[in-house]
Amino acid sequence: MPKIDAQLGIRVTKDLKERLTARARQEKKSVSALVVQVMEAYLSAQEED
Repeated sequence: MPKIDAQLGIRVTKDLKERLTARARQEKKSVSALVVQVMEAYLSAQEED
């Protein structure tokens, strides 16, 4: 994974934050790392269309 050198702030619901936190814990990742992974996968899939 490339070096992360930019910051992005977003607001989410409490429920979404709890779900992200739980999933990140299960995958032994930070929430930030999980969100970056999900966003990269989404953008890659969109670029294939």
